[in-house]
Amino acid sequence: MGQVCTTCAGSHPGVPTVSVPAAAAPGMEGGCESLVDLKDDFLGLSSRWTARSSVPDEYDMAKQYDAATAASSSSMLGQDSLKVVQRPVIVDADEYHMKQLPLSGDMCIFDINLHDGVAARQNVERYYAMCKEKLGLHVTTSCFTTWRKSKKTNGHAKVIPVHPADTEAVRVFFFDDNLEWGGHEESSGICNLRDSSTGEFVNFAEGENGFKRDRAGRHTVIYHSDHYRTVLVKANILDAMEDIEYFSSIVERFSSPGEKFLIFMDVNSTIVCNDTIQGKDLGTTLLSTMFEFVNLRPREAFDFAFEDSPAIRIEKPDNLKSLVKRLTARSPDAYASFWTEDRCWQLFAALAERGEVTWSGSEDTFDLDDCQTLFKEYLISLGRAISKDGIAPSWFTVFDKLKGEHSVHLNSFGVDTRKVLLATVPDELQALQVTVNYELWDARDVQKFEGQF
Repeated sequence: MGQVCTTCAGSHPGVPTVSVPAAAAPGMEGGCESLVDLKDDFLGLSSRWTARSSVPDEYDMAKQYDAATAASSSSMLGQDSLKVVQRPVIVDADEYHMKQLPLSGDMCIFDINLHDGVAARQNVERYYAMCKEKLGLHVTTSCFTTWRKSKKTNGHAKVIPVHPADTEAVRVFFFDDNLEWGGHEESSGICNLRDSSTGEFVNFAEGENGFKRDRAGRHTVIYHSDHYRTVLVKANILDAMEDIEYFSSIVERFSSPGEKFLIFMDVNSTIVCNDTIQGKDLGTTLLSTMFEFVNLRPREAFDFAFEDSPAIRIEKPDNLKSLVKRLTARSPDAYASFWTEDRCWQLFAALAERGEVTWSGSEDTFDLDDCQTLFKEYLISLGRAISKDGIAPSWFTVFDKLKGEHSVHLNSFGVDTRKVLLATVPDELQALQVTVNYELWDARDVQKFEGQF
């Protein structure tokens, strides 16, 4: 039997009484004044149930609330205007040792300690359990400050929890364009691979813990281990743009029947081409993206000037896109106008005279002819692949195949995840939002993160 709504004195089946002082509008004494009032009544309960993972009575109450809201909206607005108020994803914050951030808006965001002290190691198992249990698409925003202050080493990077293969049939995938293969905790890199049962770092160098090297697409490098059912993928945005089955084929190739998948996915240059977002045409986008994968290893330190740019000092290996940014640092317009074929080929040739040029992930020499040939091939194959928002079609393909049965988590240091989330799922409130060691973030990162909500 329904209880009395304190806003309108009407009966809403299954909705408990909430004391919210409000007067019914004239002419609406027999029903709730508006969907907003009913929503406000119900949201008064949020602190008592949104942070719980599975309480049958309250979950049934939530479903009854949706039905009551639908009935109310139908009577007030007409069937064609039906709009059901969405509920945030339900999670037991205490079970996973998380705390809800006091941010404004409807989004529930939880913070977990994965970096600070003994508790952080214990929380790796809790984070792993939460990630694998929550099906669909969710978001983890990792702690860039900790990584930067620790000289961008694996041991302080994005925490990727894994489990020994003999304990359960869960396959963990991590796709990120910045993966490096030193594999040690103190090595340069972005993968903080942790055994969820112990919290200890898992060395993923080739030959360690069962890790073997493989390849996919044109330029993608993969390290995988059956000891931990783990697949680490140094993703390439060009491969992701070119092949609509790029992510799907890797998941299928490196998994076994009956396994559940827990997939962690970076955003920038993994599933999103940033230069496309900035409004560049295909040729410009392709040149700037390719130059990010072309590396120069100078034979010795030297000063280098190009056209009318001030000279820069080149002392250590770097990619050509980074060098272009340094050369054009005086003006954003200079950088934007740089990306023409003639200018790019001239720069490539000039730098190739001063050091060894290779393609990312390969030790083979990559010369100007190789680069020009690859550029022409990509111009044809990517002609229909790049979307206006820069998201690779292969991302939507893999998520469509995984949703409902497996767990996918966008894992980024920045605020680039929300655009992908909104483009992928119909309701962002159903995505779990987790931050890592929010109290350690610098002020700029906090401001950007909170500003998106």
